[in-house]
Amino acid sequence: MIDGKKILAALVLLFAAVIYLYPLFAGLFLMLALVVFGALSHFWHGRELKMMCLGAIILLALFNMGLNGLKFGIDFSGGTRIPVVLESPASSTMMDEMVTTIKKRASAFGLTEVKVRAVGETQINVEVPSSDPAFIKAVEDVLARQGVYSGIVDGKEAMRGDYILPGTISMVSPAALRGEDWAVSFSVNREGAEHFADIVEGKANYPIYMYLDRPNDAVVVATWQELKGQSTLMDETGMKNAMKECLRLDGGDIELNIYNGDLGNLTPKTNRTKAIVSKNLSEQIGSQLEAKGFQLQVVDDADMAPKFLMSNNVQGIIIEEWQAVGLLSSPSLSPSITTGIPNYGYQIGGVAEGTGSVKTQNAYDNERKIESILKGGALPVQISIGSKTIIPAPLGEEFLRMSIIGLGLALVAISLFISIRYRKTSILLPIIAISISEMVILLSVIGSFTIDLAGMAGIIAAIGVGVDSQIVITDELLKKEGTKDEKLGRAFEIVTTTVTVAVFAMVPLLFSGMVEIIGFAISTILGALLGLLISRPAYAAIIEGVGD
Repeated sequence: MIDGKKILAALVLLFAAVIYLYPLFAGLFLMLALVVFGALSHFWHGRELKMMCLGAIILLALFNMGLNGLKFGIDFSGGTRIPVVLESPASSTMMDEMVTTIKKRASAFGLTEVKVRAVGETQINVEVPSSDPAFIKAVEDVLARQGVYSGIVDGKEAMRGDYILPGTISMVSPAALRGEDWAVSFSVNREGAEHFADIVEGKANYPIYMYLDRPNDAVVVATWQELKGQSTLMDETGMKNAMKECLRLDGGDIELNIYNGDLGNLTPKTNRTKAIVSKNLSEQIGSQLEAKGFQLQVVDDADMAPKFLMSNNVQGIIIEEWQAVGLLSSPSLSPSITTGIPNYGYQIGGVAEGTGSVKTQNAYDNERKIESILKGGALPVQISIGSKTIIPAPLGEEFLRMSIIGLGLALVAISLFISIRYRKTSILLPIIAISISEMVILLSVIGSFTIDLAGMAGIIAAIGVGVDSQIVITDELLKKEGTKDEKLGRAFEIVTTTVTVAVFAMVPLLFSGMVEIIGFAISTILGALLGLLISRPAYAAIIEGVGD
């Protein structure tokens, strides 16, 4: 016979272990635990086991809060302001579009609260609820991208970002990767599929250079030592040809200038020509380049070295990745897609640095970054990131104190209402206990991401809806007609309908793109599902004899 208590104990230990090992994903693991324990609660008919399922998720919630704490939003704890500077002034309409695009990027990146405000015609301030340097750097990497995607084959643009259907962008599961460490898949419209088929026809095994924000009107200025990097290849001529080939584009080549101590006759094509240089080299020759009329685009020293790959395709040595110019990857074209027949599904992929869990985390970060940029869409003008500043919460402690008071008053109001309605301690105490348990679980789950004012409002609303469902169950059990099973059946029909309506009502808000209200929608949906799957069955098990 299956021992439910042992299974439950084993699952609690398993989820506690993964929350301890992967604190970054604690909220997701808690939601998975909620579903698993909810399924078991409905599968097991024993009264004790239903209550134990609720106890198990409470234990995990408390463990997570004790281990990882709670993350509060800007209104509660302040954050960091990141200025996005536009290269040229934008009209009010264009500025509104850019604000919306940046919000979408931040939302897709996983931020549950972000504030985006236009400042004049040339700056957008982005405020995020964190001051952690690593996190802010990751956010800056996403915001700094203009978001223009292109795929280049044999010097011709075969794919553009505006061909991509936004609703089809998603991360690729590890099992479906094509020899890469990470990938993001998407589908394209008919125009894009036909254009791609025409460009790549007959070019089997050619590399397709996948660019994000490929510089226009630019020249790469670097020493040979910087470009060679850690490569062990000895074919210097082949390596230089590979770099020139990946920079080639009909009507928009990026020039390569290997600096050997003299800039010679290097001159800009226009007054907006960019010179892409490393931080180290910019300190030596940056002023000379600016004196010639170049606009400096300084990149990290490590990003200047491309990753060379000795391949079996038609070009021998190719550039696999080159961060300085936005080259993400360069997979070879499969013969099956070079027949001239349109294909509608594609993916962007690449390699991740490190080994083991570090490599896995880097792969996930790359996927999430590219996915968020593509989902957000391209910005109409080029941008740069200004100096970030720490911002205090204007009334952080007061907002948090009032929110806690709001939760407390909600529980007090519930207590008074239940006391007046039923006048039974055997009903009052379980309802209060269940409400507190739901509050703890929701705080732990939402707090693993970010608790903002909207999220806190959703938690309070979810507790109110939960009490309503408990009253329905109680009233049905107090009725004289029908058996206990019939009473509970009627009650849970009403509860299920209420939860279904609540979830469907929140779905439009969840996918509205309005980051400010996503927290409310998530809290409400989680509260409804928590009640249906775990807390309502546990409550029914506690008071099932009230009508006897």
